[in-house]
Amino acid sequence: MKLARKITIALTLLAIAVMTALETLEVRRELDRSAIDMQHDHRLLGHTLAGSIARAWQEEGEAEALTLLEQANRFQAQVHLRWVWLDGAQGHTAPALSLALLRTLRGGQDGSMVDESPAGSGVLRSYTPVFINTHLGAIEISESLDEEHQHVRSTVQNAAIATCAIAVAFLLAAMAMGRRLVGRPVNQLVALAHRIGEGRLEERVHLRQNDELQTLATAMNRMAELLLTAREKIALETAAHLATLEHLRHADRLTTVGKLASGVAHEMGTPLNVVLGRSKMISSGEVVGDEVAECAQIISQQALHMTRIIRQLLDFARRRAPRRAPENIAQLVTHTLTLLRPLATKRSATLVSEVPDSLVLEVDSGQLQQVLTNLVMNGIHAMKRPGTLRVRAGPARAAPPTETGSVETEWIRLDVEDEGEGIRPEDLPHIFDPFFTTKDVGEGTGLGLSVSHGLVQDHGGWIAVRSEPGHGSCFSVYLPPGGHSCQAGS
Repeated sequence: MKLARKITIALTLLAIAVMTALETLEVRRELDRSAIDMQHDHRLLGHTLAGSIARAWQEEGEAEALTLLEQANRFQAQVHLRWVWLDGAQGHTAPALSLALLRTLRGGQDGSMVDESPAGSGVLRSYTPVFINTHLGAIEISESLDEEHQHVRSTVQNAAIATCAIAVAFLLAAMAMGRRLVGRPVNQLVALAHRIGEGRLEERVHLRQNDELQTLATAMNRMAELLLTAREKIALETAAHLATLEHLRHADRLTTVGKLASGVAHEMGTPLNVVLGRSKMISSGEVVGDEVAECAQIISQQALHMTRIIRQLLDFARRRAPRRAPENIAQLVTHTLTLLRPLATKRSATLVSEVPDSLVLEVDSGQLQQVLTNLVMNGIHAMKRPGTLRVRAGPARAAPPTETGSVETEWIRLDVEDEGEGIRPEDLPHIFDPFFTTKDVGEGTGLGLSVSHGLVQDHGGWIAVRSEPGHGSCFSVYLPPGGHSCQAGS
């Protein structure tokens, strides 16, 4: 229920309660006033008749006195008069009165009581004491209370109708005022809060009133301005951060290209020698006839092979946006190890791929190759003596780092394990920091692991490492098995 409606209903109920209490008090006062008036009228009538009755009784006897009472009954029907003996004189039975009323009457004072024994609303009986010689009698004046109670019912009914009418009028007035003063401004503030929640920070609200709601509107407008400023600032900082990150990645990519140059040169050495030998055979006339065409075909094949190698190197070095597509991981690992094998051979290291041929992931092949190149190059540099570097891949169940807040689930893990010198425990917390390196001068920039860590995070995964000094290191790249996780990670 809305606040304005609650306030309106509460005020209406309060008003009804107050009016009901006031009307009840007024009815009670009216009843008390009516009872006092009736008793006063009885007292006046009683005292008026008492003197005449007593004088007639003394001068003309009991029969003449009672005749006066009968005559008085003929002239009015609202009350009934009769004579009663209060002390049971002359064999008459005294009326059943309370002891308190009898004491009052014996003291010479008037008294009254409500007799509820007759049918209807009861009878008010008033007694005016009269002494006849030594005996105590009284003029009893009886009046039915039906008319009074009818008057009370009419009064209560009229009061109830008036209360309902006033309550309805008050309810309508309160609803109109509540909607104007509370409901409409609150709806505007709620709408503004929803628009701010949806990111529409340019929206404002202006209330034409001077109260707490107007103060709240001003505060919300100010809050929207601050949020808009903060969002613009964050957008600028994010754009600058992304630009810097892209520059760092491109710098690392160019560094990797330099490292791959020797491998490329080795790959191109063999086809160049074939092209040179076959061209000499053709120019010297050593081959004739169909053998010339065969040599030309071999030269063409080797030229295409060299072109493909150069195109791959250029594609790797070129700055471009991430493009994810299903990629055979075994072929990607094999291609990367082929390019790096000449460098490994110089350090007497053997590169081995143990990746299943059927493993396919939706990744950016260039970025994942950059990650593998960095990890393999680090492993080669870490092996100061002959050894084997293995690249393995397979499903694994693991929990992401605690800061991501994810739960344990299934992943694809790529392990790059070397038999090098390992990483010192005090260096492990810093290996993913930019420009942190333990390599000799000229062998590393300190960006490789940092950039690789960011690229894997862009794919929705993370890099873990375990290392033991003197026994090598193993870097594990965790990647989501499905394409949806890659998009979520981006």
